Amino acid sequence: MKKLTDKELTIMEALWEHGELSIRDLMNYLPEPTPHFNTVATYVRRLEVHGMIRHRELSAKFYLYNAAVAREQYVNAIHKENVNKFFGGSYMDFISNLVKEHDVSIDELKELIRMIEEE
Repeated sequence: MKKLTDKELTIMEALWEHGELSIRDLMNYLPEPTPHFNTVATYVRRLEVHGMIRHRELSAKFYLYNAAVAREQYVNAIHKENVNKFFGGSYMDFISNLVKEHDVSIDELKELIRMIEEE
């Protein structure tokens, strides 16, 4: 799955949050300074080419766009890619790194183990 740029991710976040939108409507959810309509349209086309979004044609010049990939699906794919790229596919090494960097506490690890045991 394509790793998104910050601008592409912002567009995807708007679609995940608000559902089907036209480009004009989408622009209302983008941070200031809002890019030009043509710039947003270019990003939307790129995302569509990569299979991240799809459109529904309402008329010859009016389309509504929505996410073709769920947020969770994208996040999981990026996590897996990063674990493969930086930790040789080892989730143990990944979690170990989080613990070493104090990004995850022992209590959080215990909670994670409890969640896994309940599954």
